[in-house]
Amino acid sequence: MLGKTDFYTLNKVTENEDSTSYTITINKNHPIFKGHFPGNPVTPGVAQMDIVKELVAKHLQKEVSMEEMPSCKFLAVLNPETNADVDVILKFSKEDAQRVSVVIKDAEVSYLKMVAVYR
Repeated sequence: MLGKTDFYTLNKVTENEDSTSYTITINKNHPIFKGHFPGNPVTPGVAQMDIVKELVAKHLQKEVSMEEMPSCKFLAVLNPETNADVDVILKFSKEDAQRVSVVIKDAEVSYLKMVAVYR
């Protein structure tokens, strides 16, 4: 659970009619970036997916595990030295409250788009 470490800081939560946005700052000095990759840090895809899982759990107010992932696209490199502040936008399905569409983005770039089902 990355949120229980200093991997990222949750700065703001914004709830809209059809989505919830979490503004976070990724810690560019976290030890994970010493190996991934020295001199050119890249936020691992699995770390981005763990952030999503933690924020889904926070939103649903319960522990969750991913049951299904119909789609997942990493669209750009998330370098914490140049793009530490991002929004994680969760949009839950009206038909299935456990199904969520997710985007991790900043003002200019989308880094991750995925759809997953958490139980």
